[in-house]
Amino acid sequence: MKRALIYLSLSVALLLGGGAMAQTGKDGPMAKLDHSLIELHQRYAAHLASRSRAPFSADDPLIRLAGDYVIVDAVADGDAEALKANLEQLGMQQAVAFGRVVSGQLPISALPEAAALATLRFARTAAAMTHVGHEPGGRGAALGCGTDRERRGRNGCASRRAVGQL
Repeated sequence: MKRALIYLSLSVALLLGGGAMAQTGKDGPMAKLDHSLIELHQRYAAHLASRSRAPFSADDPLIRLAGDYVIVDAVADGDAEALKANLEQLGMQQAVAFGRVVSGQLPISALPEAAALATLRFARTAAAMTHVGHEPGGRGAALGCGTDRERRGRNGCASRRAVGQL
């Protein structure tokens, strides 16, 4: 009897938890979107439902917004130009394709439709790189490789030193 209760409670927990996963998990309708885009869309929908007069803003400082648009990098499942055309039909502005990646400003409200595109493999927020290359010595200096290069006459950092294996 005790074992049956344990199985029953586990089954109920899986069924109840599975509904949330169906929306945002690997098999849900927005499965092709990065988790940060899914959360952004949910917060945006709540903002619209509240009828707030304040402009919408992302809680995550890594998400770049332009009004009601989010800057995304979308990876094509095949032809990037076809994905670019599909995203432009959904309202993407300043779309640019490079290789298999299409970048641009997509309306936050269009994220569910973008996730349903057959030409889309995956989409994420565009990552902003700041302060890259401003430090003297670059990445190697951060790993302590500058002195190694000078001492041993090497062009790069010793791989064992880079991963902490001396």
